[in-house]
Amino acid sequence: MERVLTKKEMILFLVVSGLLWAASFPPLPTGFLAYFMLVFLWFAISNVENGWKAFKAGYIWAFVATGATLWWITKPTIPGFIAILFYLPIFGALYAWLHYKISFRSETLAIVLSPIILVGIEYLRSFGKLGFPWMNLSYTQTCYPVLIQFADIVGNYGVSLWVAAINSCFYFIIRKPLSKGAIFSAIVLLALFLTAFLYGKSRMRKPIEGVPVDVAVIQSNIDPYKKWSGSFKRINAKLHADMIKAASGHATLVIAPETATACYHKLAPSIFSVFKSATVEAGVYLLVGTLDFDPEKRENYFNSAILISPDGKITGNYYKIQLVPFGEQVPFQDRDPFLRKINFGGSYFSAGKEYTLFKFEPSEGRIVDFSAMICYESAFSWLARRFRNKGADFLVNITNDGWFGKTSGPYQHAMFNVMRAIENRVWIVRSANTGVSMIVDPYGRVVRQTRLFERCMLFFTINATYEKTVYDRIGDVFGFVGFMFCVPLSFWAAFQKRNA
Repeated sequence: MERVLTKKEMILFLVVSGLLWAASFPPLPTGFLAYFMLVFLWFAISNVENGWKAFKAGYIWAFVATGATLWWITKPTIPGFIAILFYLPIFGALYAWLHYKISFRSETLAIVLSPIILVGIEYLRSFGKLGFPWMNLSYTQTCYPVLIQFADIVGNYGVSLWVAAINSCFYFIIRKPLSKGAIFSAIVLLALFLTAFLYGKSRMRKPIEGVPVDVAVIQSNIDPYKKWSGSFKRINAKLHADMIKAASGHATLVIAPETATACYHKLAPSIFSVFKSATVEAGVYLLVGTLDFDPEKRENYFNSAILISPDGKITGNYYKIQLVPFGEQVPFQDRDPFLRKINFGGSYFSAGKEYTLFKFEPSEGRIVDFSAMICYESAFSWLARRFRNKGADFLVNITNDGWFGKTSGPYQHAMFNVMRAIENRVWIVRSANTGVSMIVDPYGRVVRQTRLFERCMLFFTINATYEKTVYDRIGDVFGFVGFMFCVPLSFWAAFQKRNA
């Protein structure tokens, strides 16, 4: 007869599971903790009496994980953190509820199907203006590039499925260690690791080819609270100008961080001219983060990136599409007068609509295209894929993570680029105001990286490539299938008798 957990033990299991989830994310290479994380949750759920209690258990689990993973959001905005802290666990609660409903009929079936349910919930959590895929299980594995090379086929949701399936195997092994099911699970577990490892090793032997592009990355290390003051804006512009000039003769393309101009460039021509003059003097292309607005509709303000050519002309601009919920926009604020009165301590921007391709010549007669992801956009697999399919030969990520201080936040944020690079087999160049700036090759290997809060530049020769992956063709099909599985399952679960 199996031992039943006490209420205190069940809560302990939920807390341990949530903490393991949080601890599996960067900066430490502890992604292996995610292989056991769900096991504790499933043991806890197996001891609840009904669906409502499973829902509450899932909420507690995800609440602990969210708080322990994203606590650094309190640095720039406590109200925004509170909103996220209470909102995101709803998805964990929904997952636990669905898991319980199946386990009430068959625990074995629940453990087998649970990875599919989890991936479907992750996909749901990434939808729309409230989309927040930050805590997807797949991102815990970015410290092990060799194991996740198959993301070029299945995408990040497929990697999440792989991690969850590993949990299923461990659960069966621990639950009944001497059974035939445990032996079969051990064989499946070995196959999961061996297949991923062998594919990764084989894939990473292929040489990287393409048009060489000399890039320079600026990490200006400007205090994000100080740079917006009127007296400091010229100092900020001069500092960036000096770093742009330092790239002369060493790079064709210079990349500066998100909002590096610290102004609306159309409203501050004297400040913006410092950046343009430095670009002309250095004889380089400059991609720089700035703020912009629609001159015809002055209420539309954008977080943007612009490309300045060596002759000082703006040759392209991109308006950030995926805004940070409760940080750059309050979802549905434009439709509800009540929401307009709520201040979560962030900025308020409009979302862009164009998937911009920036064009430049790294050498005479060679035209290369690239696209930029601003800040949090690097967490969205569909966006990088959209840029790649439109024709981007490499990707850029510009950000300002100085708001988060010396916490795990900047490291978590940076490592999304590892997954994006592997999914699309593309070089990614990242410029972060205070770090972590990095250059990632198409195999997810970080070939150059800075430390936090240092003023420096990175120089490297990347390759403009266009190898279309299976993932580029099929997209997030694993997430979509998981979601479509959850839809009828939710209706079925809702109509089960109350004690189920």
